[in-house]
Amino acid sequence: AEGLWRKALAKDPNEPMLSYNLGLVARQSGRLDEAARRFRDTIRKAPAHVEARLALASIYMDLGRFAAAERELAEFVTNVDQAIEKGAENLKPLQARARNMLGYALYRLGHHAPAIEVLDIALADAGDDATRRGQVLGDRALALSALGHHDEATANARQALELAPDSAPVNHILGFVLHHAGQPGEAIGPIQRALEIEPTFAGALRTLALAQTALGKSEDAVDLLQRALRQTPTDRDAILQLSLLHIEQKQFDEALRVLEPRLTEAPDDVPVLNNQALALRGLKRFDEARRALKRASRLATDEPMVLTNLGCVLVDLGRAAEARSLHERALRTLPGDSRLLGHYGACLAALGEKDKAREALDAALAANPNNAEALDALVK
Repeated sequence: AEGLWRKALAKDPNEPMLSYNLGLVARQSGRLDEAARRFRDTIRKAPAHVEARLALASIYMDLGRFAAAERELAEFVTNVDQAIEKGAENLKPLQARARNMLGYALYRLGHHAPAIEVLDIALADAGDDATRRGQVLGDRALALSALGHHDEATANARQALELAPDSAPVNHILGFVLHHAGQPGEAIGPIQRALEIEPTFAGALRTLALAQTALGKSEDAVDLLQRALRQTPTDRDAILQLSLLHIEQKQFDEALRVLEPRLTEAPDDVPVLNNQALALRGLKRFDEARRALKRASRLATDEPMVLTNLGCVLVDLGRAAEARSLHERALRTLPGDSRLLGHYGACLAALGEKDKAREALDAALAANPNNAEALDALVK
């Protein structure tokens, strides 16, 4: 079918449905950039093609381009609302779906309270559609969880599951919310159910790995993440999660091996550069770690973890005076973060400012009594 559509498009390049169909095929085949191009081409030829607009927004989310998805969906929702006000009742299901997607995009952008406001409207848009209501409540649970409202988030996720018990995403959401509520043991069941329904669900594999790690089952977590990467070798989130797990287990060479393909494909990926530097630091290859973090800091000038890790490497190199301002900049972005406070305390100790160092380290341990770096710095 794809070959026939390509030939037909060559003969009639202005036919929007041909571009749309080729976009669907490209998406199904995992060629997301091509799919986005085909859907944009469809919209250029037929600006009122609502399915193409929603498909393009969905592709943006698959690509992690949530700001682009939010822009597309905000415009789409406004247009659909206006059309429904003028009597286009047939667009009601699309209205609920699009607003649900918009709420999720806002959640992924970290705009959690606005996401809940949008999702509350989406819930009203959904009417009696139990499946849609379940998805909206699930996404609302994610936003509530991100705000730290774990009891309400869990209640919403359980409501969602009552409405859509056979939905892999909704089962996964309940597990995700339970894990982040500090109940990794309770999270296992719904996540495994999500994987029974959809065995290749990459997000569920990653969350199950998080829960297994929290339960002290690191080997099981590694197996799950390797399974995710066998399915999709380019799964960036799985690459980041697996490399961090190797770093935590002091398997620094393994972490570098996992990161290498992604660095070749996307040398400016800041979180990947950050993880590479952590592994290099673990191997005491401090100059290489510093270069990776300098590159990352030029690409993301205010990223707190990059700043604090660069500060740590500078301390390793005997340049604690330069590191101090980096730690302080990081703490302005994430005040009270145990990791950042621990690193800052170690830097101050290296500068000989013992009282200030102890103050920072005590604050780090108050935020997280298990902060190993802070405990180690206090002993020293």
